[in-house]
Amino acid sequence: MSKTRKVGDELKRSRNQIIKDVIKNNHDFFDHRIEKRLNSHQSFNSNGIDEAFFDIILEDENDDCKPLELLRTEIVNNGKIGFDTTCSDALKTLLGDLLLECVEKEKTPALKKVLNWIQFKLEPISKVKGLLREWSYEKSIGSDTYTPKWTGLTGNSQAMIRACEKDDFWMVSALMNFRIHLTDQIEDTFRIDDSEFKPCENDVREQFKNRFTARNFFAFPLSKRKYLEKANDILHHYNSFYAVSKPAYLIARAEKENKNKKFEMDVTPYDPISEAFHNLHIARIQSFRNVEYRNKFKTVKRESKEFIVKMLDRCENCEEARLFLLQDYKIDHYFTDAMIDEMPYPRIEVAVADKHEEFVAHDYCQQILREKWLQSDVTGEIMQWHSSKLYEKVFYFIDCVLLYPLHILMYIPTVFCGGYPKNKEGYQRQKTPEGEMEEETQFCCGLKLIRQSWLHLSFPINRFIANTISHLLFLIIIVLNSENPEDEDRKIDPDWYDFGIIVMAVGFLATECRDLWKRFKGKNFSFWNFFGISLYLILLGSKATIVIGYVLGCGELDIPVGRILQDCKLDTPDEHGRNSPVVVGYSFLGIGITMSFIKLIYFCQIDPTTGPIAISIKKIVKDIVLVTVTHLIFLFSFGLGIYYIMQATNDEKCEEDGRHMFHTPGDSFKALFWNLFDPGKIEQLGCKSIPEKAPRYLGMGLFFMFLLFNVVILMNALIAIMNSTLNAVNMDKIKQWKFARTGIWLQYISTNFILPCPFNLIEFLVLFVRFVYAKCTCQPKEQKNLRKEWNKARYMSLVEKLSERYRIHEEDSDKNDITREDIENTKQDIIHALRKSYG
Repeated sequence: MSKTRKVGDELKRSRNQIIKDVIKNNHDFFDHRIEKRLNSHQSFNSNGIDEAFFDIILEDENDDCKPLELLRTEIVNNGKIGFDTTCSDALKTLLGDLLLECVEKEKTPALKKVLNWIQFKLEPISKVKGLLREWSYEKSIGSDTYTPKWTGLTGNSQAMIRACEKDDFWMVSALMNFRIHLTDQIEDTFRIDDSEFKPCENDVREQFKNRFTARNFFAFPLSKRKYLEKANDILHHYNSFYAVSKPAYLIARAEKENKNKKFEMDVTPYDPISEAFHNLHIARIQSFRNVEYRNKFKTVKRESKEFIVKMLDRCENCEEARLFLLQDYKIDHYFTDAMIDEMPYPRIEVAVADKHEEFVAHDYCQQILREKWLQSDVTGEIMQWHSSKLYEKVFYFIDCVLLYPLHILMYIPTVFCGGYPKNKEGYQRQKTPEGEMEEETQFCCGLKLIRQSWLHLSFPINRFIANTISHLLFLIIIVLNSENPEDEDRKIDPDWYDFGIIVMAVGFLATECRDLWKRFKGKNFSFWNFFGISLYLILLGSKATIVIGYVLGCGELDIPVGRILQDCKLDTPDEHGRNSPVVVGYSFLGIGITMSFIKLIYFCQIDPTTGPIAISIKKIVKDIVLVTVTHLIFLFSFGLGIYYIMQATNDEKCEEDGRHMFHTPGDSFKALFWNLFDPGKIEQLGCKSIPEKAPRYLGMGLFFMFLLFNVVILMNALIAIMNSTLNAVNMDKIKQWKFARTGIWLQYISTNFILPCPFNLIEFLVLFVRFVYAKCTCQPKEQKNLRKEWNKARYMSLVEKLSERYRIHEEDSDKNDITREDIENTKQDIIHALRKSYG
């Protein structure tokens, strides 16, 4: 009696009417089992009877599914289900909680058993099928079409989301392979809605790259006053997005989607690696748009990066890694078709765009890129650079400098023929019928030199060396322009180096603008790219300003424009006045010269010794810029305040060198700014003879506060931030250096522009003429579309192998208490013991 009474008392606390009914109607089966579980818990909440009921189903000792059969019988006999809202909601809650309990307690066999019971035992019941259909789908009025909901059994199911969050492949796979036929047209399965952060998946116009229709970039929602009807539940959408980004979901869905699928030309496979890259890209964007959840999106970024790197780790050789890098089925979300066709390894370009340093610095990526860096685009021959000694490299660089004109001269005719013929597979010597390797074609000394000179720029490393030589020549021209050795007094005489700066600046600017266009399309902006564009615009702008200044200055002397070079004597900038465009131009020219020499740091990034230093300097500059914003706020606020206070004082009684330095706002800002580097003296606020003591002392107080905030607090904060930045760089300096070096490598590997500046202007001119000719003759644009050459079947076979290796590795990882090896060893020990006992 006590047992029945205790279960009866607890049964009143149950929140689900169907659970109450099935226990009451089958008390002989459930009472002692529930009593046992209630007594085994030291404490249980008001819902303990429901938990005990679920435990009985999950831990069915005889595995005969009798608890589920009793539950099915109760559902069949309950005539209120499908008609009474309370009973229908109770069944919905029961099914959802039962699946969630299986997942929370990580009972994969029980989960499969429950899913099979729903699919084969519960779904055939007509009223249950109708309830599930109304729960998961919405029928349009006056139509036979059904729209899926995201609140039913299968839509955004908490069980499915929790299984993904636990990263349990077998549970996710069991849920994903579940399917029920609600109508002849509807086959329902578990699904997760992640469309909030991925509009590009459903709307082609939202795909980031390949939009060919013109768009008004100023017609954004804020300017057009478009408002949301209701606030978005970002946290709810994040949970769904986080679930679909887990490796278990990606691999399970790939296994389901690609099963028995033939990967023909128009069939796009579901690639878990491409999806992981895309999730990384989305998380990076959303972390800036939703700063409140930045840490959550950083979690998605970190886990996506780890999954991608682990999948690359599972490659067994370079051939598999090369195939891994060659294909990405969401590449059009990052780049245009024309840009994709120029990419030797699209996946590395995606990783660089999304700042995936671990992937880019991976040994496989670096080895494959290094081979491409040293390989000819025409013959496929590989330069022996890394096996050469230092003095050999120095002599090679000197040789490149001496033969620089010959290399360019030999390639210029090729520009008019469309450039180097690309040999994608590389040069391979064939075997003779006797099985020996055929000998290379021998050339005489002269022809060999011509051939080598013609092929010189087909190596990406040689293109980098040629561009470095061009920049060094550019610096030499700048120095000559500064010294101006051929200048004639009292005569405006432009020399060849004046024109050389303009021509080379235009050539470098064209290269930087082309690189900016590529980076804009991929949203992968670079500090050095902006630095270069600013540098060459300043140089060109300063030269143009100087010319305008000379024309205006000589024009005031009534000298015709055509006679300025012969008759104008205003040769030096100071003769044109302090506000003359000539003075302004020379000032900016000095800034441009300084930036030109700073650009040498960019080339230092290629070296493993100076590269980390260049990266540290770049990151420290960012820290200084951030702190400078705060400093400027203090500067303007205290500067204006002290200026207005000191206006109430009269320092005429002070000597000339004893007057205060805040007579004008400009003087005030200047005095406070330089105090940052040389903490000021109190004499800057005037002498003691000033009769207005109170304003002077108040100004001293503000001056003290300025020094406290800027010199004591802000400067020390900047030092601490820079120390933190340097420590972070030093911890991963090799990885960050490899990432920076890869950006330089790709700039010279994936390009159709071969010639260095300023000869690249010939290539731009030829390309422009061809473009105009094609437009005038209505010729269709030729595109290689390298994606058609991707071997989908071979690649997806590799993805399947990598996924299997990844699963085995995760199961055998140190995070598991018992590994597969332990199980196999235990199995062998048991077999050995049985043989010994019966032997």
